Amino acid sequence: MKILLRAVLGLAMAALAVATTMGAMGTANADGQDTDPAVARAIESQPWVELGPGDSDYRIASMRCYLVQFKFYGDCTPTSAGEGWPSNLGPALKKYQGSHGLPQTGRLDVETWGALRDDGGEVGAGNGRKAQIKGIQYAMKVLQNSSLVVDGQYGPATTAAVKAFQKRKEIDADGIFGEITFRAAFAQGAESQRTPGR
Repeated sequence: MKILLRAVLGLAMAALAVATTMGAMGTANADGQDTDPAVARAIESQPWVELGPGDSDYRIASMRCYLVQFKFYGDCTPTSAGEGWPSNLGPALKKYQGSHGLPQTGRLDVETWGALRDDGGEVGAGNGRKAQIKGIQYAMKVLQNSSLVVDGQYGPATTAAVKAFQKRKEIDADGIFGEITFRAAFAQGAESQRTPGR
């Protein structure tokens, strides 16, 4: 009986060690995991920029690429010429919103921004989400490094641009574009040098 109890206890301890290691590995690459909580709160308090027909903004060009990545839109050409609101974006957004149980406004509204951020997850070096990466690169080109090439490859130049953006926004600069960095890059105040309210 003692041998069986020791074997079960040993297996339980081994499983716990594996789970702890896996959990640590999962958070080791988390976007801004060591960001000061006050900075994270300040970023989260920035309202989303709501956009619709007639608007022109880098966020529109970037989010078109996200929608291409998620297979709700067909054109990802993020350039200053592509920052306007195309006539076919509203119907694509309505389909995306409908697939998430959101009000089908056909606009980039608060609920849609939240869904896009959740769906985007964390993206870093070596990630294969080419269209989404183009959206990230275009935002970093506008906000951080005008010479960044928008090629869909999350290589050293993209990582450096994201890290530089994170540093100036006081986010733990790990080069991973996740929820904190997404909000800092697309909510109000993204264009300011520092995180507003800090």
